[in-house]
Amino acid sequence: MSQYSQTTDGLTLNISTPFIKGRPSLVKRLTRLNLFVLFVSMVSSFVLIALVLWLTARDRQGESAELAALQTANNVAAMLLFQDESEANSELKLLASRRDLTAATLYDANGRVFSSYGEPMKLVDSGNREVVRLYQQLDILLQVPIYEKEEYIGVLLVSEKLQKLRNWFLQGLLLMSAIMALLYVFSARILIKIQQKSLTPLVQLTELAEQITTDRNFSLRAKVSELDEIGRLSQRFNELLKRVEIWQTEMNHELENAQQTSEQLTQLALYDNLTGLPNRLYFRQLLSQMVSYSRQHNQLMALLFIDLDNFKFVNDHYGHEAGDQLLILVSRRLNEVLRNEDKLCRLGGDEFALLLPGQQSIDSTKQLTNRLLEQIRKPLIINEIVMPVGMSIGVAFCPLHSNEPNVLLNLADEAMYVAKRAGKNDFFIWQKK
Repeated sequence: MSQYSQTTDGLTLNISTPFIKGRPSLVKRLTRLNLFVLFVSMVSSFVLIALVLWLTARDRQGESAELAALQTANNVAAMLLFQDESEANSELKLLASRRDLTAATLYDANGRVFSSYGEPMKLVDSGNREVVRLYQQLDILLQVPIYEKEEYIGVLLVSEKLQKLRNWFLQGLLLMSAIMALLYVFSARILIKIQQKSLTPLVQLTELAEQITTDRNFSLRAKVSELDEIGRLSQRFNELLKRVEIWQTEMNHELENAQQTSEQLTQLALYDNLTGLPNRLYFRQLLSQMVSYSRQHNQLMALLFIDLDNFKFVNDHYGHEAGDQLLILVSRRLNEVLRNEDKLCRLGGDEFALLLPGQQSIDSTKQLTNRLLEQIRKPLIINEIVMPVGMSIGVAFCPLHSNEPNVLLNLADEAMYVAKRAGKNDFFIWQKK
């Protein structure tokens, strides 16, 4: 007989374990096997978790970079149209100040470099008109096509560094390695103490583990009848369950935070950050939905294309800050006379679009349009100065004029230009020529 003494929770236990010479020891064999399996499992888990964390973090940064590139592409569309190279350079520098960029290059529709931050980059796929995202070692390469009214006008190339992410990841790996090593040492000491005094508690513990694995119920606990090796293992198993239960709660909290982050990103992607109105991307979604509903229910819907008159004069003479304040004031004025179901969107610059579902008649739309004009005809005061702006509106109806979202938008745009040519600060309903 071989005896050894152990101290657990302040108690000294003298345990006798039979060892017969020449016969394999189940305790030693189980200990060696469990230690080996534990080591392999923890190393494998460590490698898999590290790989998943890296890929997930890299994709998260890629998604964030793509959203920033899409926003920048939307911002520089007008600059490409009006060949405003200076503003385009400023926009690329602004993007570089917010992101850890290697380079950014803006091409026009003819494949010529229009603007560049850093060394000009070559196109990844010149024939591709979709967003392309590539990972090249420690760089994210993005190719974002630029459209204006569904017409291809250029492409934005962005290369973002991953060095900061890599450094953060290596620090995390170092911390995880230390934690995993401590967990392994802790678990190994427990396993070394395990002796075969009775297989019944071990079978019960195994059944409990299987139940937890099947039910994913980490609130279950093992029954501890004696403070022997298996009893102590049961205690440690319960502690592990408690930690997993706490970890599961923390993970749910992290998932809620991730959901909130996702909602914030959606806010940035779908809403104008100046006025808080739906942007051009969200407007196209809303337009398609409302046109589809109008067509299915044979319900009159109006689309108003709005353009501010003399807005460039405000920017040139009073500055862009005054122009931004004016856009906010105009948005607030227009929303004051709208219903909850009406959707005012900012398409960019001084262009707005208003979606009016469930219109009773064309006359009721005219009345609302006149109220909108009256809101802007009231003095618009910025910095104690009355802004000399008006508003031209083009109106098109679904299904009266068209059942296609893009066609309806073009008709409202044409009607708006008719209103401008007629003297501005008025509205015009599209009519067939």
